[in-house]
Amino acid sequence: MRTLLIILIAFVGITATLIGMLLIAYPVLRAYNFPVDFFQPAFSQIFIVPGILFIITGSINLVALANTMKRRRTQYSWSIMGGMAMIAWVVIHSVVLQAIPWLYHTYLICSLLIVLLSWQLKGKWAV
Repeated sequence: MRTLLIILIAFVGITATLIGMLLIAYPVLRAYNFPVDFFQPAFSQIFIVPGILFIITGSINLVALANTMKRRRTQYSWSIMGGMAMIAWVVIHSVVLQAIPWLYHTYLICSLLIVLLSWQLKGKWAV
């Protein structure tokens, strides 16, 4: 179970950080020629805020990955925090977008598994 947790944390941490950097450097509206009304709020046309939030949630998961690889005492607390941060980000951004893209389904499932596995390995869920 620990190996699966490491794989999930690495996937979420690396991809979220890279997507955040890409959102800032190369906005989606210009890259994919979405119509301007694709995003309802006006602030979503500027991808700096979503990009920074993706980088923050990805960085939390990368810290959790480093702690898990070194088997530190706080490894599962960091992974629970990283999973919860990604879940919160997916839910908030899906509400703002008023849609759930396929990538968010993937992040949501991975984040839920991260939280459940971390809880199990930490010893708080099933005895």
